[in-house]
Amino acid sequence: MKNMNYKIDEGHRKVYDEILQHVTHLSEEHEPEVIAGSLMAIAQRLYRTHLSDEDYEHIMNVAITTEVEPYDVKKVWFH
Repeated sequence: MKNMNYKIDEGHRKVYDEILQHVTHLSEEHEPEVIAGSLMAIAQRLYRTHLSDEDYEHIMNVAITTEVEPYDVKKVWFH
C-alpha cells in the first residue's frame, strides 16, 4: 500500500501539530528511537482500548504496510 494523501480536518491537524511540537522539544534531550517507541506503545494501547478486535487488527495491518516519508530533519527539528 502506498502512502496516501489523506485529508486531515482542522481538529486532527491541531492535535498532530501539538504532538509534533512536543516531540520536537523532546528530541533535544532523547534519542528518536525512544520517542518513537513511546509514541507507538501509547498509540497501540489507545487503539486497543477503543477499537474492536477486528478494527484493531485492521489498523495494525495498515500501519505495517503503509509506506511513509521520513521527516526533513532540517525543517522539523529546530535546534
